[in-house]
Amino acid sequence: MSTTIRVSKQDKERLERLAQRIKAKSLAEALRRALDSAEEADERFSGSLEALSRMLRSARAVGGGVSSRVDEELAKALED
Repeated sequence: MSTTIRVSKQDKERLERLAQRIKAKSLAEALRRALDSAEEADERFSGSLEALSRMLRSARAVGGGVSSRVDEELAKALED
């Protein structure tokens, strides 16, 4: 059984580009594989989304552009 879904033209174009990159035989296959990948990534994430959100809201530059202490700063932010 199949169904029709409405997506924006921009999203359809993104799906078409994805289908080409992954050599999917159809847009349905590309969408199926994208959903599989998203579900897998979601299952792997075991952290606190709230803590991550707080950390990103209070993010600041540490030692210039790129910090070599990212893990330490992230751990400190997650402890708060």
